Amino acid sequence: MQIKCLHRAAAGSPTRRGNRNGLAVLSAAALVATACIGGQAYAQSGDDQDVKELTVWFAREYTVPSQEQLDAFAEETGITLTVDVQPDDNLFAQLIRMEDAGQQMPDIVHLDGFLRPVVAEAGVVAAIQDVIDQWAEENPDSYNQAYAANWEEGMWNGELVGMANTASMEEVFFRTDWLKEAGVTGAPKTWDDVLEFARAIKKVQPDSVPFGWWAQRGNGANHVFASMRAMGVEFDGSVPNLQSDAGKYWINWVQTLAREGLLSSEAIAWNDDNMRGGFVGSNVGMMLDSAPTALGAEEAGLKAEENFDLVPMPTSRTGDDNDGVIVAPARTFFITSDAVERGAKDEAGLVLRFLMQPDVALYLMLEGADPHRTAAVIEDAAALSQWLPIWDEDNVAAFSKLGVFPVDTDFPSAEDVMERLNEFVVSNPDMDPAAVAEQWQAEFEAIRKG
Repeated sequence: MQIKCLHRAAAGSPTRRGNRNGLAVLSAAALVATACIGGQAYAQSGDDQDVKELTVWFAREYTVPSQEQLDAFAEETGITLTVDVQPDDNLFAQLIRMEDAGQQMPDIVHLDGFLRPVVAEAGVVAAIQDVIDQWAEENPDSYNQAYAANWEEGMWNGELVGMANTASMEEVFFRTDWLKEAGVTGAPKTWDDVLEFARAIKKVQPDSVPFGWWAQRGNGANHVFASMRAMGVEFDGSVPNLQSDAGKYWINWVQTLAREGLLSSEAIAWNDDNMRGGFVGSNVGMMLDSAPTALGAEEAGLKAEENFDLVPMPTSRTGDDNDGVIVAPARTFFITSDAVERGAKDEAGLVLRFLMQPDVALYLMLEGADPHRTAAVIEDAAALSQWLPIWDEDNVAAFSKLGVFPVDTDFPSAEDVMERLNEFVVSNPDMDPAAVAEQWQAEFEAIRKG
């Protein structure tokens, strides 16, 4: 089968951002470099000759390419994609049930990255280094647009098992108008600065929540894992070293928010929606959240760089050293073992290429998906001006160099302990951080013994 390049004008096709209409514009250079899936004749072999249809399960509706793009893929490759949206909250258990019952699993599944170790260990997904190497050989211009984290965060036990192509990078949002009123300009460069900014907001907006930290259990702890790593906390898999200087700093930092009234008095009942809604509704002065929330803030009447801004999380606690690394939870595409068994692995590899095309990535970002790890969009000025003009070179640089989110097979248990730790720290602001660290380190270590 010979694969032809998709011929698209540089202006692309109409897309949506929420309820607003926009025009997806990528530079001509980016499109020429990455629009062709094959790059040259793609020879199929053996049992692969008859594969004409693949099933792809996406995690959310806004992560599915447009029908026009799906049709173009079918025209280019001769492969029809049957797509379905399957929320990944219980998808792993569903895949295991399908395998046990002898049912055909989908060929490609879209899961939270923290499930990478468990799906790999369960044998329901396949190693993909061969199809990625084939991509690099056949279309190096396209392959080289992908950031290294696509693959670094797809590794488990020395094998590449997934493509972690999007990431939800937490950033520091802050109300520049309130801070200006307090005589504070610029952006926080350290975690100590973040506290000082929150204190300044409290002085001029005493009825607001200076920092929207949340601690409701059962709603995940991505912000806790990410802030710990940015403060320099080291992890053994998914288990943090709380008794290190960085671990005790994180504990004291959150306690300070609570002790000084810089967070909501109802923080243990807050989830990320409470935090986000408070910021958008002008009741929260600062928070950690992912970049797309800026669009909701603007739709609610805030104006980027006029009364709010966002910057990457600091990686220094006090300014003395560069202590940490920015990490972000990823969504990851996997090729299932059933796809390999039925001889569809090479075709599934073409789908991975398709999902990283710049026009597909930008379309999905405008629909509300997390940013895609591809320089063809993130480093394209025309694309960024549509998606999120507030992103500057610092945001782009931080995203392009993300570290690996700390996970292993114990992550589900570790996340539960992390949620309970977060609630405990918020509720016990006067307890000695060293004593908190000792108590909760034992909780984490019990996971290993269990």
